[in-house]
Formats: sequence, C-alpha cells, structure tokens
Amino acid sequence: MCWRREKSPPGMKAWTTITRWEIFGASSEGAINRRPLEAMRKPLTILFTLGLLGLLVAGGAWYYWTHRYDTMIVQVASKYGLDPALVKAVIYEESFFDPSAQSTQNAVGLMQVTPIVAQEWTEAKRLRTLGEAVATVSTDAQGGAEMSFEEALSDPVVSLHIGCWYLQTLLSRYDGERDPLAVALAAYNAGPSNVERWAPNTDRSTLSREEFISRIEFPVTRNYVQKIIERYDNYKRDRNPS
Repeated sequence: MCWRREKSPPGMKAWTTITRWEIFGASSEGAINRRPLEAMRKPLTILFTLGLLGLLVAGGAWYYWTHRYDTMIVQVASKYGLDPALVKAVIYEESFFDPSAQSTQNAVGLMQVTPIVAQEWTEAKRLRTLGEAVATVSTDAQGGAEMSFEEALSDPVVSLHIGCWYLQTLLSRYDGERDPLAVALAAYNAGPSNVERWAPNTDRSTLSREEFISRIEFPVTRNYVQKIIERYDNYKRDRNPS
C-alpha cells in the first residue's frame, strides 16, 4: 500500500491510497500494458519445448547409431576370440559405424577392410574368389563370384568377419611383444611393414606402450592407437562399472 497527496494545507500533507499500478507509472485510468510480455510467453514456451525435444531426439539418434550393431559385434568378435569392446572401439575410429564408409585408400565398410586384406582372408579360407568366401559368412550375399569388393565389404557382417580375422591375426603375430595391443593396432592402421620400420622386432619386446607409441612416425596412426585404447578402456569401464 502507498499514498498519494491530494491536498497541501500548511504544515500538512494529505494522502490517499493508490493502486500498485500507479507506483510503476500507470495512469489512474488503467494498468500497465502487459500484452508484449504475455505475447512472448507462448512462443518462448514453444521454443523451449522444441529445444528439449531436439535434445532428446539427438540423444536417441546417437544411441541408436552407436549401438545398432552391438549384437552382431558380440557374435562375430566372440567367434575370433576378441573382446567385443575392442572391436567396437576399432569400428568407432575406423568408420563411426557407417557400413558404406570408404577411404581414399579404398578401404571399405565398418572395419575399413582393404582389398589386400580381403584377398588374404579369402586365401586363408582356401577359396578362389571373394564372392565364394563372402557366401560362407553372409546369408545376404548374392551373385557369388560376381560380387564386387565394394558390395561385399558394405555388408556389415562381412566387414566384421574380415576385420576381426585380420585383427586377431595381428594380435597373434605380436603376441610375444610387451604390449601386443598397441603394436597390432598400429599394424592394422599403417601395415606391419611400417611397424617393423618404426620398431624392429629385436626392440619391440622391450618397449613399453608409451615408448612404442612415441616411435610411430605417422601422427594419424599415433593418434589412432591412442584413441582406440582410450575408448576400449571406456567401453570396458561402462560394461563393468566399479
């Protein structure tokens, strides 16, 4: 409650009540015009709601994209004696779960398999063509020998089988190293010949992970190895929270 002067006799001041609207400068004929604020409330509420929905949709899309092959990864990785968390970490870095991904080096699919590795896999299965080899792991394979490399490796299950086979082959090859995982990942990305050049066989058995990684001359490969190991550790931690 406040007061308004009505008359001013000597020595006295007369006051009368006024409404709260007059305190803020409104005339006695009406209250402050609040229409602009009221008009803004609805669109602001709509914008807030849309923003929240957008975050929820984005979060759902991210979860779907990064988990849609989980079951397949577990099945194929287990077949080759690999930890599914490791395979998933490799896929994240290689293709970010895009089965149609293709690099400038002609690597294709989830695990970015190259034609040379696909040929090695075919020969390891003692088959003549990639199409014949693909038919042994994918029920979706059609055309047999006529199937192109790009078509074959765009099939997620085919890329997983060849990629897991190659990764397991490298881990077995470097099993005697002090840190076989780091060496195998470097070979997966840059090739065994570069690994041998950076750290000859006589040296690798004595190198710690940090020492070996420091010898990798390609910054891309060095970051690749570090990121996969870090993500692999995160996946294992998420799987088995302490």
